Amino acid sequence: MSFPADRLSPLGRRPFAFGILGAAAAMAASPSRAAEAGYPDRTITITVPFAPAGATDLAGRLLADRMGPALGPQGRVVVENKPGAGSALGAEHVRRSKPDGYNLLVGSASTLGVAPSAQPKVAPYNPAEDFTPIAVIGTSALGVVVPTASGITSVEQLVARLREGKGREGYASSGVGGISHLASSLFSKLADAPATHIPYRGGASVPEALIKQEVLFAFDQIASVVGQIRDGALRLLAVTTTTRDRSFPDVPTLQEAGVPGYELSTWTVMVGPKDLPPGITATLNQAANTALKDENVRRRLSDSGTDPRDDSTPESTRAFLAAEFARFKAAVDIAEMRMD
Repeated sequence: MSFPADRLSPLGRRPFAFGILGAAAAMAASPSRAAEAGYPDRTITITVPFAPAGATDLAGRLLADRMGPALGPQGRVVVENKPGAGSALGAEHVRRSKPDGYNLLVGSASTLGVAPSAQPKVAPYNPAEDFTPIAVIGTSALGVVVPTASGITSVEQLVARLREGKGREGYASSGVGGISHLASSLFSKLADAPATHIPYRGGASVPEALIKQEVLFAFDQIASVVGQIRDGALRLLAVTTTTRDRSFPDVPTLQEAGVPGYELSTWTVMVGPKDLPPGITATLNQAANTALKDENVRRRLSDSGTDPRDDSTPESTRAFLAAEFARFKAAVDIAEMRMD
């Protein structure tokens, strides 16, 4: 077959070449567009990087239950717990997954803030850049708790006891490199109150260790110890945020209690692997926000100490993660908690 000379000239053959390239591009793009249009067509798995029964696990299961119907007739969402490496194991599993919308992560400040700040070799990721942010689920304060039997009734008394002990007194955490570890270490530095870190295996062991007076204090999510606080076994001395907790309005913030500059909160966020298609990201964001508007979901999150959010966008979630990552890196530096 022959072509007219003008079709073979550098200028003359451009329409022909562009036509072929355009058709090829359309063919290459069409599977992605088709996948977005038909999403979801199979089960979506939410990875929770902690053992069952914690606050992050609860958030993941509540969203899984309500997001399914919001995603349409093929919408089915299940939760898989994948703890390990300070919650980085589950995060890495999702980060390395195919970006097709069928593997998601519901992670916490420990997973996406503390771990990559304190242990970058174990958690070698930037939460805002190496994942696709989908939605902010909620935020919550931590509380400073002591055994009631200790006789300590204020942060001032706790600091005095720690200074007197010169590092002999211990604090509990749910594991090395997590939010409770950082919160306590930061307090120790800012208050000039030396203490020894005693990590426990999982958050459920912390209240028991306090009640047995194996340790003097701990920073924990308020919902995890609210039962022991209300029955008098533990005492809540202060909260870590800059505003008081609605459930305990008479309990001061740490700044009010005499620790200037102390501000820390934990949170729960949904992300997917990097390069998740925009259409799928938008679909998941809408489904998550729909779930977070459900009154039962909101009540149960609130009961667990989480202030639910239902208005985040992928863009605002990315900005949130970037700001929190910077905040946690600064906190880790102040606490001198970098571990690799």
